Amino acid sequence: MHRARASTRMIPKINWVNPKDKIKHWNIVTGDKVAIVAGKDKDTIGEIKSVDRKTNTVIVEGKKLAKKHVPKQPAAPEGIIRKELPIHYSNVMLLHPDTQIPTRIDRRKVEKTLEDGRIISRWSRFVKGTDIEIPKPRRKYNDQSGEELFTTLPEDVLAVTYQPDPLQPPFPQDLVKELRNPYKKKFQINLNATSTKSVEAETSQTTSST
Repeated sequence: MHRARASTRMIPKINWVNPKDKIKHWNIVTGDKVAIVAGKDKDTIGEIKSVDRKTNTVIVEGKKLAKKHVPKQPAAPEGIIRKELPIHYSNVMLLHPDTQIPTRIDRRKVEKTLEDGRIISRWSRFVKGTDIEIPKPRRKYNDQSGEELFTTLPEDVLAVTYQPDPLQPPFPQDLVKELRNPYKKKFQINLNATSTKSVEAETSQTTSST
């Protein structure tokens, strides 16, 4: 008997990785500049867009592009878009902060002093065999520019701008008319009519029985 399989467009195929093969200590994070050392985009540099620790893969922005057919829309008038495919963790390398050349790294635990005087220990990345640290990129929370952040002042937020008017209803009349059920009166009239008819029928039955 032939079994029907679900399309991968509806249910994407999940790449399974043996737990013992998963990378325990990741040295690459989102936002790092890396060099691709294998594949069709070999010897190119890109930025890490996302990481998938379950499948040991990363997404490099603008690299390993594949065509995907989608419904026609303003962003894709021909119905085709280009999407980045995952790249295995072993096919990318971090760059030397000074020479921008792919390099191997070491993980070391270093102590750092914060502004408030506290001393903490963190794992840092260094160029292998040297004391040159590879700093981690700052996390990007949004795509807004600095001028657009926090444009509304706290005083404007707390200011009361609504002035109630006792002569005006709280909602506009047009909105009240739209929300009002036009069949409400008819339903009530029909309900009252049926109730009066039932009462008259009961009284007629009682008089006829007597």
